[in-house]
Amino acid sequence: MAEPYDAGTTVVLSDPADRLDERLSPAQTDRVTFWMDPSYDGLQAAAARFRNHCFRPHTHDGLMIGLIDAGSKSFMRERKQFVANPGAISVVNAGDLHTGSRAEGDELKYRALYIPLNLLANLSGSNNLDAPPGFQSGIIDDGQLFNALGAMHLSIVQCGSKLERDQLLLEALKLLVGRYGSDWRPADRGAAEAPNHVRDAYALIEAHYREELSISDISIALEISPYHLMREFRRHTGIPMHALQTQFRVELGKRLLRQGLPVAEVALAAGFADQSHFTKRFREIVGTPPAAYRRNLQGIGA
Repeated sequence: MAEPYDAGTTVVLSDPADRLDERLSPAQTDRVTFWMDPSYDGLQAAAARFRNHCFRPHTHDGLMIGLIDAGSKSFMRERKQFVANPGAISVVNAGDLHTGSRAEGDELKYRALYIPLNLLANLSGSNNLDAPPGFQSGIIDDGQLFNALGAMHLSIVQCGSKLERDQLLLEALKLLVGRYGSDWRPADRGAAEAPNHVRDAYALIEAHYREELSISDISIALEISPYHLMREFRRHTGIPMHALQTQFRVELGKRLLRQGLPVAEVALAAGFADQSHFTKRFREIVGTPPAAYRRNLQGIGA
């Protein structure tokens, strides 16, 4: 159990001004490590331990699963608050707006799996990414599933053979989907039920997120009051327009970093003014600076 948490490079997740105790030793410093399995594009494992870091509201483009090992994890998902205790599995669907922080215990320790939608869709017998299996509850208490997902996580961390990784992946996800999967669609597409101007604003930001957009630009294009648009957009999506733009930029940044591009180049390609701004926003959403994220992605031979 200890190996994933001791691996990789220690990275500070919170700004110094936010630290509750500046005297923390390196072993106590908030940290996270990532591993990537290139056999499946986007499949990642992570191990996080922290006391002080609080993730800002954000989304993922795939399923996120957390295996809570110590402490309690508090997180919001779909505007509902959950607390996951040791031995529990936290579940965040793709597109679910969510947060994350330590609720109880001296330290929160959890292992995470980031699973692309195509794996879930294929496992359910469908190649339609608009209808992957999803999960209604934010917390699952199932010891057998916890162990199966833990074995899958360990096979990625320890660079197991591809045959072993394939078997553990299929066994764990089949158990997860078979017991808890349901009809679902990504939450960010739930804007289909929002008013036309909210849907149009979302689509405009998604299409032009690397550009310097202004609320005035969007409101003029949609022929609506900027104040009304701001209120309605946040009401129906849960986040302001600038946060959505940042989310899209960071997701692009993650993809480019996985390709091995330099951080400074990625920052500009994703639409940020400079590397410093990119680093700050990336850390708020992903939980680690982009340079450390790139460095800690430990690929496995396919």
